[in-house]
Amino acid sequence: MARKSKTGLQHVKAVTAKGRQYLYFDTGQKDEHGKKIFKALPSLADKSFGGVYAAMMGHRSRRETADPVITVRDLIIIYQKSPKWTKLSKGSQRLYGIYLAELQALLGMAPANQVSRDDVVLMIDRRADKPGAANSLLRTTAALYKWARERGHVTIDPCRDIAMLEVGEHEPWPDALIEKALKADDEYVRLAVHLLYFTAQRIGDVLTMKFSDIEDGLLRVVQQKTGKELYVPMHKDLRAEIAKHGRQLGPIIVGARGKRIGQSILRQRIQDWAEAQGHRVVPHGLRKNAVIALLEAGCTVAEAASISGQSLQMVEHYARRRDQKRLAQKAMDRWERG
Repeated sequence: MARKSKTGLQHVKAVTAKGRQYLYFDTGQKDEHGKKIFKALPSLADKSFGGVYAAMMGHRSRRETADPVITVRDLIIIYQKSPKWTKLSKGSQRLYGIYLAELQALLGMAPANQVSRDDVVLMIDRRADKPGAANSLLRTTAALYKWARERGHVTIDPCRDIAMLEVGEHEPWPDALIEKALKADDEYVRLAVHLLYFTAQRIGDVLTMKFSDIEDGLLRVVQQKTGKELYVPMHKDLRAEIAKHGRQLGPIIVGARGKRIGQSILRQRIQDWAEAQGHRVVPHGLRKNAVIALLEAGCTVAEAASISGQSLQMVEHYARRRDQKRLAQKAMDRWERG
């Protein structure tokens, strides 16, 4: 049974301040911090008290008998228990998890079926200084709501017609910088660049490569993002570099104590080394270098894609960055030989 205040009224809290009594109605709701939400009532002497109190009691009664409202937080919890989620690769779960946690922090207590397009636009625009992260947050939110609509949990699409923010592409490294990196005194940088460049894989996939994945001159890769299994023939320069590091159990790239190192640590080490050479680059740019090198060597788009594991469309996109002068010279050389 609901507790009564000193006034004898259910759900009413009486507060006395400076000799005056103030009444507040417990709405039965809680704010985003879990605190009860109270609304002020007129004084008992006010003629409007009865009507206001009755209306508030009616609202509370209807909420208590109605089905509980699903919040964005509830939606995320249900989604992460669904078959749709469990079928995602570990890499995708990790990436989606980052942005689902951010979505929960921003809109977690909002009723899921009442989130508006304006709410999402504001959320994305506040991350405009980091467009890549903003776009990932938008894609994750859209994926969550698409699943929720299919399951009947919501009827709205708050991400509809929201354009992605413009993001600059990861630029390929200058050829001279790659040559320096492949001969760097820093063995972590040298080994990492060999693996990144000669396998055309992401830094996360490079860090999971193990010596046991090498057999008959092939390096087995299971891409974290796509789950795709690849067998990448090892370039002679990569074989020579790996031979310098012996062969042990576990990952090819390990920290000082023989333990796995994180992506952020290796990425920062590579970037610090590059900055010392006068260049601002990201490790992912080497993937573009590798694809371009394969294409310039005369490989077809399909052949390059078989190594990088990318779609033909993505490889064709990378193909636009090929060195026109170099290709033109090769074309002229063939012409002259003909």
